[in-house]
Amino acid sequence: MEKKKPALREILSSAVFIGVIGVFFVLNFVVPAPAVLLSERRTPAKFPELTLEAVVSGSFMSKFEDYASDRFVFRDTFRGIHAFQVFNLYLQTDKSGLYRSNTVGAGEFRRANTVSFRQTSERIKKAAESLDGLEMNIYFSIVPDKSVFAERYLPGFDLGVVEPILLDVLRDYEYIPLMEVLSPGSFYRTDLHWDQSKIAGVASHILRSMGADANIGTYPQIEAGEFRGVYAGQLALPIAADILTYVDVPGIRAGYLNEKTLQMDAGPVYDLARLSGVDPYDVFLRGPQPLIVIENDGAPERELYLFRDSFGSSLAPLLIGSYSKITVIDLRYINLQLLHMPEFFGFEFTPGSDVLFIFSSQIFNNPSVLQVQ
Repeated sequence: MEKKKPALREILSSAVFIGVIGVFFVLNFVVPAPAVLLSERRTPAKFPELTLEAVVSGSFMSKFEDYASDRFVFRDTFRGIHAFQVFNLYLQTDKSGLYRSNTVGAGEFRRANTVSFRQTSERIKKAAESLDGLEMNIYFSIVPDKSVFAERYLPGFDLGVVEPILLDVLRDYEYIPLMEVLSPGSFYRTDLHWDQSKIAGVASHILRSMGADANIGTYPQIEAGEFRGVYAGQLALPIAADILTYVDVPGIRAGYLNEKTLQMDAGPVYDLARLSGVDPYDVFLRGPQPLIVIENDGAPERELYLFRDSFGSSLAPLLIGSYSKITVIDLRYINLQLLHMPEFFGFEFTPGSDVLFIFSSQIFNNPSVLQVQ
């Protein structure tokens, strides 16, 4: 039987397919790999170690797929096409845990782990107990995930489930609930954080709850430019940028712990140079920092110790109008025990001061990040 010759269109189809594959193959060798995936705010996966054990177990190929994917040319374009298909063709409610909401913008499903919430509460309790004998006024609060304000039910954070845990473990201290002073507009639409220019009511509520003067709302607000939060890049879809606005409180100064010299170095409260960095939110108090001291000579002689996560970076400047000194402590980057060893960097707690533990739901879901033994 005479074999049927392939049709011209079949030959052309095969040639085009091979050509496209070949072009991308060459481009991936020619085009240099990015040092940082800016849209996703992370570094690309590294080439995995080639060992017999890794090959046999399959871990090598799994890690190699991540390595190749992170270096693929036009990666963001293809991610955008995939996201468009997921939301508009397949009509799914999320892409890899990321969702879109009319009320709060882009977000991520964050399920509350009740075991983790209890463990984090226990760590906060240990930190509070370490201040026994200093006659401190101790308060605690939680910043709920913005998904609680979504227009539809999202299978994520549920304050009604975790709040009783906090109240049980930390019952010896005063709770400051925030739901009544928060709204969908309190948060950036492209990011998980709250917008400093929209939380004056939150700051006033916290100050009143701690018996301090709520001197908020009279300071000028300055627009620093467009802000595309972490979800803008992760979602890989066109999304309108937020405007990063900061509140200009005159006459305040900040000092940051130099981890090499163990001395406090002066620095700006708002580091505008970080607007062009990987995470523009680091404008507020220079982002991740173990220890910061903010001072205001024009405020009442009163001190606050603010144990916080990244949400506290934009909150602290709003509180300084009511305190002559706020010490901002991030237990993710400094061990609690060091704070009770003045020989390290001359740090000592002032008796009779206010203490506020305020963390987001993400931190309550990850107790191991807090360095409290």
